[in-house]
Amino acid sequence: MKVFINRRGVSLVIALLILLIVTLIGISAIQTSTFETNIAGNERLYNTAFYYSDAGIDYFFGTSHSYMLLPNTGGTVDSQAMGIDLGGGRFILQWKKLGEETGPPRKVEFLVTSEGIAPNFPIAGKVMTEAVIEAIDHETPPGYPGGS
Repeated sequence: MKVFINRRGVSLVIALLILLIVTLIGISAIQTSTFETNIAGNERLYNTAFYYSDAGIDYFFGTSHSYMLLPNTGGTVDSQAMGIDLGGGRFILQWKKLGEETGPPRKVEFLVTSEGIAPNFPIAGKVMTEAVIEAIDHETPPGYPGGS
């Protein structure tokens, strides 16, 4: 005695299951690529803001040739207010004197804080950089006027 089983719809069910699995894999790939794109965009944003912040530290080095003459209270520089074109970004630079030694060579320490702000991202695109900069006066002290 032979029993015949009706298998006419099995291939359709298998094809639909394979299609469902391929669709789930595709959706997962799209979500992963979107997530990776967001990570890359955030990294680019962070790097841009970091370089603007670093530009503020470099600006302090480049414009403060005479560190000894900077005011004791410190100061602030905004690159946009100064008209420095950074391609849409900006830095806000602040510094203050931490201490000063008067003996030769004269030495001054500054705490320099620079905030880099990437363009079009007012909150997420900010990076703060702090540096302690020591300036040493290399002028030769005057000779001793008295004898030996």
